[in-house]
Amino acid sequence: MSGARTLLNTATSDSSGKQKLASPRWAVIALLVAALQCLLWGVFIIVWPERSSLAYGFSQPPTDLFLWQGTGLVIVLFGIGYRIAATNPLKHWNIVLIGFLGKSLGPIGMTWSVVHGRVSRRVLYLIPVNDLIWLIPFALILLLVYKNSGSARNEVRVGSIVMA
Repeated sequence: MSGARTLLNTATSDSSGKQKLASPRWAVIALLVAALQCLLWGVFIIVWPERSSLAYGFSQPPTDLFLWQGTGLVIVLFGIGYRIAATNPLKHWNIVLIGFLGKSLGPIGMTWSVVHGRVSRRVLYLIPVNDLIWLIPFALILLLVYKNSGSARNEVRVGSIVMA
């Protein structure tokens, strides 16, 4: 149990001895790696739409490649969001939440497409690499925010909304 406490420990003291909420190093690293992965994958889709669509299991590239490239743009935007969240994961929890929802719902949609014959089963190998690996770190970051929401409201403030 002490390992879990260490993993979720976020309390630090500033120069005046006042305790403040700090993001753990593992959370910053996880978000930076997620950002890099999204940026690389999104650029791959934008620059090489035909090749990337085949990697996603399409039997042939979509006829409207610009729509597929739009998917790549959305993935790049997620990467930018994760990079922003990495500056302070506990403050930017809303970006992490959107990422968690995307990484949860994306595999459901992809599996649905496979079951209904819209894409090849080959696409399923991408789910663990692109989505499932991020569920645990994103969930742990959100758990940290939830556990610390009462003790450091100013650190968890997003505009006028406070996670309580």
